[in-house]
Amino acid sequence: MKKTKKIISLALCLLLGALLLIPAIASLSDVDVSRPANAHISFNKNGKLKILQVADIQDDEVIDPLAKKSLKRAIEASDPDLIILTGDNIGGYSCKTKVEARTAIKSYMDVFEKYGIPLAMVFGNHDDDDTPYTKLEQIAQYESYKCFIGCAGVVADKTVGENSTINVGTYNIPVYESKDSAKVLFNIWCFDSGNYNPDASYGGYGYVLPEQLDWYRAKSDELKAANGGVAVPSIAFQHIVPPQIKYALKEVPAETEGAVAFADSYYTLPDGVDLTTNWLAEAPCPPDPNFAPGYAQVDAMLEQGDVNAVFFGHDHINAYVVDYEGIDLVSSPGCTFASYNDNHRGFRVITVDKNDPSSYETYTMTTEELLNSSAVSSTLLRVRYFLEKIADFFENLWDQITALFKK
Repeated sequence: MKKTKKIISLALCLLLGALLLIPAIASLSDVDVSRPANAHISFNKNGKLKILQVADIQDDEVIDPLAKKSLKRAIEASDPDLIILTGDNIGGYSCKTKVEARTAIKSYMDVFEKYGIPLAMVFGNHDDDDTPYTKLEQIAQYESYKCFIGCAGVVADKTVGENSTINVGTYNIPVYESKDSAKVLFNIWCFDSGNYNPDASYGGYGYVLPEQLDWYRAKSDELKAANGGVAVPSIAFQHIVPPQIKYALKEVPAETEGAVAFADSYYTLPDGVDLTTNWLAEAPCPPDPNFAPGYAQVDAMLEQGDVNAVFFGHDHINAYVVDYEGIDLVSSPGCTFASYNDNHRGFRVITVDKNDPSSYETYTMTTEELLNSSAVSSTLLRVRYFLEKIADFFENLWDQITALFKK
């Protein structure tokens, strides 16, 4: 009898263990990416797909009027088919309440909503930095906008000792041959690259977690199978620089003109890079280059053979395209007026042709060009900036008051 009870108990334990494993397995295969798929992003009537990358808005609940104006000018100048925000969309450290964080997101999303252009986003290290407004709450707010086509996608977390991190919003955007076609010719990966490394022995910035990479490999294989066994040409967007940048830059002596100190050495852009359209004005800030798991993302992309380029922000005053073993690592300038920057503020435009989706063209638009450099530095515009800041504050306050009475 006792032996029978032991057998039954063991069987129940094994069954319970199996049941506990089911959600973990299902969570990978059942990631909901229907929202970006249903958006049916496609090449336009000219056979092109034009993407406007907006990096590091990083403002508080009252966005700088110059930043708002530059957003509008960038949209109008580039006339994109898709807009992608690549993190540090708000400065979480400046949004001490959920109301402030919600208002910060609203301040620029209202601008994008008026243009009605499809928009996707990924998070950066400052979006949930010291603010009570979580990434899951933020993504829900984004989803309230008609123009937003992103989703929560893969939600992955990592805990090391007393430190933890959660990555939210890893998904893909299939790009169809045309508005009426069901054939996927191109693909866009959106990765949450995290905020800070929970492993205190390394510290530094976050990275793409194993659960995200498991999903990426499975989805990449799925797209490949549906494409007759040929990898679907893709590009990726995220916030934090991959650590492979250490090997894509050129290591030089310390006294080299223009060299930046990074990873215990000095670096410049590689030979042959056009320095009139590319610049390395500060040291890159990837995960700790000694932290091996940080390299897994780009290594996985090389194995899958689908990603042609990874676009990121994070380093506000850098803009360059450098090669790492066949994958371009592309840094885009921040557009922020609320955090550090100089005359390198700007936006990146990427164009893909459906006749050759394995390549792309790209250029940056500086804020000085968009707003007119003399106007940016003029005293009159600075005075108007403060007046507009005050006006925006009262406009947002009025919106909050009226919203309370509508409930």
